[in-house]
Parts: sequence; structure tokens; C-alpha cells
Amino acid sequence: MSKYNNQENITSRLVRLESKLVRGFEELGVSLDVNRDWLTVDNASKIIYLSTTGRSITVMMQEMKAQGATKEGEFYEVVHGGVLVANILYNPKY
Repeated sequence: MSKYNNQENITSRLVRLESKLVRGFEELGVSLDVNRDWLTVDNASKIIYLSTTGRSITVMMQEMKAQGATKEGEFYEVVHGGVLVANILYNPKY
């Protein structure tokens, strides 16, 4: 086996490829995550609670819609770890 085809190198390259594919799909607005508990919407208060910040804004918008956000054209506060980290204009594409 050549030094370029060892198990560690192959695994590293596959992880890199998977990361690029996931990011590419998320930029298109397709969430590949099975766990949907990463975002919670308090629609009355216009607050979004995140358990992770590793999502694209497009995917966040789609998940907000799926979790009950309804105030299109209005800003929602984005809270992560109990800290306000952003404000997002709710304007889902789909």
C-alpha cells in the first residue's frame, strides 16, 4: 500500500468530502440533520433559541418556518447559550 492510500489518509479525505457536501446542501437550503431539536421558536416573543450556531441562515429560516414562525418581514432575536447573538429578518424562500 502506498503512503498516500493508508487508512488514516482515506478516512481524513472522506470526512473532508462529507463536510463539503453537507455545507453545500445547507447553502442550498437543504437540512441534512435528523435531529430537529437544534432550534426552538417562541413566535409570540419573536425569539429563536439555538443549541448550535453551525447552521446556515437559509436552513435556519426553513427550520423557523417548520417550528411555527409566522411573522414574515419582522426581526427575530437569536439566542444561543442564553446570550443574544443576532437578529434575523424572517423572510423564508420556500
